[in-house]
Amino acid sequence: MVTIKKNDYIYTPVGTCVTERWKIIHGWQAPSELKEYQDKFKYYQELPMRKLDDLGKQEYEALLKKNKVVRVR
Repeated sequence: MVTIKKNDYIYTPVGTCVTERWKIIHGWQAPSELKEYQDKFKYYQELPMRKLDDLGKQEYEALLKKNKVVRVR
């Protein structure tokens, strides 16, 4: 017979953040908080800038800012 502890169920009341429960019970960490994923995202985000000269980089950054694109730094 399986016994269910108070915090073992997955159903939560409306408005409760499930990820907080997963962090406490299972030690889960969101991929967006992991250093390896942040580094990978930053690498691919910087690919367009690799072959640009200084003026091109400034124009690219201005375009991102104009379009309200957030970059990982």
